[in-house]
Amino acid sequence: MKKLTDVIAPWGKFYTTFSDSFNGGGQDDDFQANNQARRKKMMIFGIVAIICSLVWLYYTMVPHVHGPGPGQTTESSLGQIMAEETIKAIGDHGTVVPVVFDLYTMKSPIATEWEAFAKEIKKHNGVTLAEPVIIKTDKSPRNHGISRADFDKVVEENAKADALVLFVGLPGAWNADNPVTLPSPAPKIIAVDKALVQIKPYFINSIVTTLITYRRRDETEAMANIKTGRAEFDEFYQVYTAENYQLFFPDNR
Repeated sequence: MKKLTDVIAPWGKFYTTFSDSFNGGGQDDDFQANNQARRKKMMIFGIVAIICSLVWLYYTMVPHVHGPGPGQTTESSLGQIMAEETIKAIGDHGTVVPVVFDLYTMKSPIATEWEAFAKEIKKHNGVTLAEPVIIKTDKSPRNHGISRADFDKVVEENAKADALVLFVGLPGAWNADNPVTLPSPAPKIIAVDKALVQIKPYFINSIVTTLITYRRRDETEAMANIKTGRAEFDEFYQVYTAENYQLFFPDNR
């Protein structure tokens, strides 16, 4: 029967040989120094490769990391685009008066829209963001929009502003017997209205400068290829302006 030392000895000799060859054993100091430098470089490259791989996996395999999820993502994009359209309308200079529902201070989609809007506006030194005009919801659904009385009051009280940004929609269906009118001069009006059916009259009568509305789509089909908040916005919303609305509404709708 072999002694334990006889069994262990060959493995010890193998380990010593392998360790010396890996560490440059038996070689001169310069060789060992160069070998260590190469190992350090390989280690650094390996770490960088692992980090890059993890980042790639994170952004391709986990959809939500491209932006906030539904209920927040679209609203964030909406708020930012409202700000961008406002800046265009007033030439990056002037006073902006936002009009919001009273829910804007609560944790809600409206609050997300407002926060994204305010954040973008504040990046422009030539633009002054006034205190929001608050419209009480009175427990009414948001898609009812601002009442005609509230709309007229807001416009009258803020006639000297450069822009009114309505997160509360427009007064609803166009009433030819009681059309909406603006003072002269009047602020530019940028609005979002997810339920408005009659769009063209607001442009023909020069009421709005920019209007963002909800575009009805098959959500199941559309959502399949959406990975970012901006892509979701582009899929479900349409931005109408005084320059492009006729392309969408050549008839009398």
